[in-house]
Amino acid sequence: MNTKLLFLNPNNVTYRIMSKSLVRFIIGLGIISIAFALYGVYKGGKFMDAISGIFIGVSLIGVVLIEQNKKRNKQ
Repeated sequence: MNTKLLFLNPNNVTYRIMSKSLVRFIIGLGIISIAFALYGVYKGGKFMDAISGIFIGVSLIGVVLIEQNKKRNKQ
């Protein structure tokens, strides 16, 4: 088996532009993740169990916002 490692130079990476529907879908997933985590806490769950859902939701939304910011700065 011939395996090659791929090393990417961050300066040569081309970013794909996400469509609006994909951006809305990812933000929706993030909001749903946060909402269900908080709902679990409301229903009597431990907050420590909800941190993972909140972290995933915030991460998804953050990635989309960062990518949108990169796109605006390149233009």
